[in-house]
This record gives sequence, structure tokens and C-alpha cells, in this order.
Amino acid sequence: MLGILKKILPKKQEDEQLSARDLNGRNHVGYPTLQLSREIDNLVKKQYKSIKSVVKMYKDTLFFKWIPAIINSELSDEQLANLSGRNVQMVYLLLFRDMLRHLSDIITPKYATENWPELFAQEALDACKMLSDADDKDIAKKQQLFANTQRFTVDKPIDEKHPENNEIPDWVTPIAELIMISPKMLYKSHRSLVNAIKRPKKRA
Repeated sequence: MLGILKKILPKKQEDEQLSARDLNGRNHVGYPTLQLSREIDNLVKKQYKSIKSVVKMYKDTLFFKWIPAIINSELSDEQLANLSGRNVQMVYLLLFRDMLRHLSDIITPKYATENWPELFAQEALDACKMLSDADDKDIAKKQQLFANTQRFTVDKPIDEKHPENNEIPDWVTPIAELIMISPKMLYKSHRSLVNAIKRPKKRA
């Protein structure tokens, strides 16, 4: 799928030079990802400059590396062709908002209110018009997921050597289903980043 996202928006390649899988990856993953990423960057620039480095790390890793790699690895050509770009955006936004909720224990941006993670996510949602498509068959499910006010549990470890012992939290599966990927891989990706952000930095 175009080397994941490195070639998702080729500058010199014409559409007819791309495979059907590459085109679907660009249209259903690449473009939606870039739109949401830009709206998040705009909000950071206007109101949340103090968390710029954390936001960049999370987006660069989850939006542009890990989740696209999982999609490319797990989805068939047919599934990728049927993947909703709006669903991709919603999955990213739900995980991003949860990261902000965890981050709020450590950082409060200047002039921000107590519920700043919710306000940030709502503005990004509105800017992308993420729930505005009349023909979106998953809109009710996404509305319900976005309405959730609970912070996601990320304290259950993943045991790679004994996968039968893994217990994935209940919140994971409905989100993973939106983009047809493994709940375990989605949880593992989000969990590792959130825990890295929350981990105290070592001082020299």
C-alpha cells in the first residue's frame, strides 16, 4: 500500500500508474489521515502550543506508521476498497482524545479549561465534518463511541509469548471494528504510546 504512507500522496505519479490497492490506500487512509492531522495541527498552533511535541510524537507514530501498517498487513484488497475514510478518522480521533485525557493528568495548556481534551476533540470533529455524511452507515455507532466520556483502560499488559493470557479491554473491539483490524494490535499500539507519554522522564 504505497510503502504505507510514505508514498500515499505521490507528487509525480499519475493515478493510472498506481495499483488499485495503492489508490484505495491513498483515498481511504492517506487523504483522511492528512485532513485530520492538519486540523489537529491548526488547533495546536492556535491554542495548545505547550503540547506540540507530544501531539507530534503521537500522530507521527500512530497515524502515519503503526495503524497504516496494521491496515496494510491485515486488510485484503476488497476490505481496503470498502474501508471508510471517515471511520479511519474517527478511530484516530477517539484514540487521540483518550491520549489527551491521560495527558491532562500531567499537563494543562495555558488558558485551557478543565475539560480541554473534550473541547479539542470536538473542534477537530467539527472541522473535519466527521459525522455529517448522510449515507454513512456507521454514523450511529460513531456517535455513540464519541459520546463516551470514560478514559480508556491501558493498564492490561500484552503477553506476546502467551497470547491466550491476554485480556483486551472492552473499549477496544468496537473501535477496531470500524476499520476491520485486530483489537489486540490497536490496543497494543495505543497502550504503548500512552504509557510512554505518562512515564516520568529521567533527569540527568
